[in-house]
Amino acid sequence: VCVCVCVCVCVFAVSRRSYMAKEGLKDIGTFARLASGLLLKGTNLHLDKPRVYKIGKHFGRACIMGSPKSGILPLKRAIDQMCAKKPHILTPLHDTYVLLCILTKCYNSALSVIAVPKYEIEPKANRMTMTDYLCYYYYSGKVCCVLKRWEDALEHFQAVLTAPSDGCISAIQIEAYKKHMLVSLLLHGEVVALPKQVTNNGVIGKCKEQAGQEYQTIRFGAKDSVAEVTRKATEAKQVFVKDENWGLVKQVLAAMADQKIQKLNKTYATLSFKDVARLADLEDEKEAETKLAHMIEDGKINAVICTKDRMVTFRDDDHAHGGRTGSGDGDEEVAMKLKNKIHEAFELSAKLREIDYKIKTDPMFVKRNSMASSRKEVVYPTHAQTDHAATGYGMSESQQLRHALEKSKFER
Repeated sequence: VCVCVCVCVCVFAVSRRSYMAKEGLKDIGTFARLASGLLLKGTNLHLDKPRVYKIGKHFGRACIMGSPKSGILPLKRAIDQMCAKKPHILTPLHDTYVLLCILTKCYNSALSVIAVPKYEIEPKANRMTMTDYLCYYYYSGKVCCVLKRWEDALEHFQAVLTAPSDGCISAIQIEAYKKHMLVSLLLHGEVVALPKQVTNNGVIGKCKEQAGQEYQTIRFGAKDSVAEVTRKATEAKQVFVKDENWGLVKQVLAAMADQKIQKLNKTYATLSFKDVARLADLEDEKEAETKLAHMIEDGKINAVICTKDRMVTFRDDDHAHGGRTGSGDGDEEVAMKLKNKIHEAFELSAKLREIDYKIKTDPMFVKRNSMASSRKEVVYPTHAQTDHAATGYGMSESQQLRHALEKSKFER
């Protein structure tokens, strides 16, 4: 009975937005409490899913205006129950849940939802919109940036930029373009190209124009010295702070010296600290020695420092980027990641086969396919071709056999 009452009150409150706006935060708080009870206890009943999604969406907005932390547990419970049979489906509640986790800095709570790959979307069943899709992947990318999961962040921002579009761009895509550029520079030292098969060049071009010249300065700053790029970035600090990207920009600037030293690792066998400082745009030999020591400790390069001769000797770079050389824990971690990736690939392959089967057996698809086949233009042989084929003049045995088969097929 309590659940039914909650449903009725929540639906009434949702339908009376103007009433809530007039009465103020008091009624919004009442709605939030009732919706919280519904999402925590009532979703295990056979309720109308679109209605639950609608209530959950409004509940999330009420929590954003009031107490974001109070909305995390109810929305998580609702997502778990709505996705119990389809764990890889994306719902309208996902983006609101991740946003609440960002506002409350509960990033690990958001990671439990983000870590599950999303393969399915049912806009007709759960009334999901393109904005929900873009917001989810954008917020997920921000969470991965905070947790320094750069590869995952790059993947989520890429999903925003490659979303289907008719040529119009969203403000979400512009912000995702900026962060995608910075994360690419931080991780690879260059902007990673998006897959051509799913990329709309018009959308990317417009995002590039809207991003501004400040980001292009950072992008092509590898040709300049680190000090020069830092100076230009500092001059445009207000722009980056406004976009909430100043932290990423500082990390990109700090990574530029590391990336230049990594290039030295691939070119030289031995260098003095003085040469390292000169080639990597560092201030002096002491900074070069400190930078080399930190990079060796972090496993970014494989080298040996000789403090007596003030020299560094670079070694084989096979294990430099995966952790410390000869680490058993590192090998186990790589093996576990590989196992998870293989399992994920098998799941995706099975999902693709399932979707392919559903499409081929869909009555609407079969009907349209048969209608398209029946409309195919039939090419009738000309009178000259018929006479020529009837006599068989100037035709080899294989040509005569092929023509007889074509004639039989045409008559049938």
